[in-house]
Amino acid sequence: MRIVVIGSGAMGSLFAGRLAASGEDVSLVEVNPAQIDAVKERGLRLTIAGTDEIHNLPIGPAQTYSGVYDLVIVFTKGMHTEAAVNGASHLIGPETLALTVQNGIGNVEKIETVIPRARIIKGMTNWPATVVETGHVNVPGSGEIHLWPALGDGSPRFDEVCHVLNKAGLNCVADRSVDASIWEKLSFNAALNSVAAVTCMTVGEMSDSAEARKIIFSVLDEALATASALGVAIDRDRTRQSVEYALANHRHHKPSMLQDRLGGRPMEIDTITGAVASHAERLAVPAPVTATLTNLLLLIGK
Repeated sequence: MRIVVIGSGAMGSLFAGRLAASGEDVSLVEVNPAQIDAVKERGLRLTIAGTDEIHNLPIGPAQTYSGVYDLVIVFTKGMHTEAAVNGASHLIGPETLALTVQNGIGNVEKIETVIPRARIIKGMTNWPATVVETGHVNVPGSGEIHLWPALGDGSPRFDEVCHVLNKAGLNCVADRSVDASIWEKLSFNAALNSVAAVTCMTVGEMSDSAEARKIIFSVLDEALATASALGVAIDRDRTRQSVEYALANHRHHKPSMLQDRLGGRPMEIDTITGAVASHAERLAVPAPVTATLTNLLLLIGK
């Protein structure tokens, strides 16, 4: 399968490297000159459970590529999704599929400006991956991908994508209830990311603070109530347990929104915390803590 991965951050690098190792024809679209130079000079380095892999992949801006691809996997941050897919529109043909397991919600709608929803696959992944340095990603454990077509109907081509991902060892699950998985992860991220970004606290520092924990679980409850109002069959206990587990075991971790704030980069506000606040307002679900955090993040981000 001819695959283009848009965005070579932690997750984009993991997927691109593993797919290439399994024999797929993979190209990386990237705009960061330092990342492009590093991968061209030294290859894409993945450290998976302590073992290094080097993958020599083509990398560069979208305009350096030509021809039509079978699958486009989008791994940009949410605020860049629409521009990234539009920039790669010359690589998209009438049969090209798109896949998004990006954080947050709203990415399907942005991809849909170029690729019809009937050819979009949505989902979530819990694979752990962090950037060690430019061109080097650490993958400390394993994870899964949960996917289902955005229009809700399975197909042989969807099955083919799942097969390709499984052949690459990425543990793909065809999941009709993928919206629940997406909203559980969204609720988790809205709770931990937003508080970390506003306070500049690590997960462990938040865990040790009664005030931070109160805010985190208020946001979590508001997000879960919003999902329920949308008719999404979320597992409240499982989501709460995942937050408790992170607070207890990921003490030194800086959530991605905090990393972006400290690095002077735009934060994923609209697709995570802001998305929950927006849906809650539309559905008349009380979400005062989430709305306040969203406004604080927007102030910080200016």
